[in-house]
Amino acid sequence: MPDLHHRHPAFLLSCAFGALGVVLLLAGMMSSFDVLYFAAIAIGAVSLACALYWRSLLVADWSERKPRTR
Repeated sequence: MPDLHHRHPAFLLSCAFGALGVVLLLAGMMSSFDVLYFAAIAIGAVSLACALYWRSLLVADWSERKPRTR
């Protein structure tokens, strides 16, 4: 993976889902609809999954470039 880690699709999806989750959470707080709370939690979980996938790609890329010590 080149130096475009900040533009990787998983990173962008994580940011987008995170922002959407915050909006849904705020909308749920303002309207007191429980469905919006549950949607915010679900979207937050999707955002977390995307972020963890992106992180695993970063770690895999790092371990390939890291010099062997043994």
